[in-house]
Amino acid sequence: MSRIGRLPAQRIRTEAARLAVLGGAPPSGGGESGPAQVTAVTRALAAGAGGQVVASGGTTGRLKITTIAPDQGIPRLLRSWRPLHPGDVLLNLFRPGRLWGAHYFYNALATHCRASVLPMGPVAPDELAAWAPVFRDTGVNALAGAPSALADFADAVHATGTELPVDTVVWAGEPLTPARREVLARAFPGARLWGNYGSIETYVIATSAPDCTPDVLHLLPEQQLEYDAERTLLTRAGDGWPAPVVRYRLGDRVAPDSCPCGAADAFRVLGRADDRLKFHNTMIRLGDLLDVVRSAPGVTDAQLELTADPADPGALRAITVRYTGAESGAVADRVRAELLRRVYALTAIAAQHPESVRVEHAELLDRNTRTGKVHLWRHLARSTG
Repeated sequence: MSRIGRLPAQRIRTEAARLAVLGGAPPSGGGESGPAQVTAVTRALAAGAGGQVVASGGTTGRLKITTIAPDQGIPRLLRSWRPLHPGDVLLNLFRPGRLWGAHYFYNALATHCRASVLPMGPVAPDELAAWAPVFRDTGVNALAGAPSALADFADAVHATGTELPVDTVVWAGEPLTPARREVLARAFPGARLWGNYGSIETYVIATSAPDCTPDVLHLLPEQQLEYDAERTLLTRAGDGWPAPVVRYRLGDRVAPDSCPCGAADAFRVLGRADDRLKFHNTMIRLGDLLDVVRSAPGVTDAQLELTADPADPGALRAITVRYTGAESGAVADRVRAELLRRVYALTAIAAQHPESVRVEHAELLDRNTRTGKVHLWRHLARSTG
């Protein structure tokens, strides 16, 4: 496997041996670790130091539990990435709730940066008029949220003519697509963008700053990513991490890159590692389809509806692209034509099964009620003829 960042082999063995005593994977054999090992290790550490219990999953399977260190790893993070400063006032748009971590992380981030925070959660468009005076009176100049929630908020601000002097936007949890950046720039001209990437089991792994290419991230020091075409493994060394891990399998695929800021260990997130599905006997990556659709003129955002093949539940019979943006038959036709042109496998499939690839406009895409993030794809129970 290739690497981004590099830790000495002996240091990795030492860290693996330390975590194995706490319930982690055995230090020999070069195996992977997963949520079960992270749960065991973080619970053992919390028995002595305390912690915050957080969870991911639960929609289609069992919740995965992690106990994050009491300081959530923020002091270590601030050595490399500090988006807020004394005098800043952060509007936290992440939703609070049952074992959900992001909302509480950004409250704590503001505190550690000696900034103030309004722990709001999402603000619906019809609530903005009532809350805008509070935001102005408290001096809100920074936002934190998932890109889709940030774009919704910015859209409402722009549409209502609300004036907020936002100069800092902190994003995480989804790609910051060109369309979302455009919405933010329209509502908050000149706002500087600070991003971070991680998982609920690991918290922040990598960051981006205003001088970075928006979709390029930099691995934090004392970490290593091992990767190939199908998987990414994270290893950390040293103290102060929110959750220690050795060869923990992340849910995404990554690739190295470069960044005009000049910082080391730059990479991009290519998409989910589990997004390969069989479609009329051809393997396709759902992320490739979304990339094509989101880059099409007139499209703001998109998601996929997947209809299973009744004869093979592990395969797809139809894919429907739902997009927001300009509502016209010409846009839908153009998106479908671009998909067939750029995703070669779809050309032959659509020629034989014209109804298997569809494109339709949507007023609003389905969201995760916990985070506000747009679902990349959803599986339908109904069959398509």
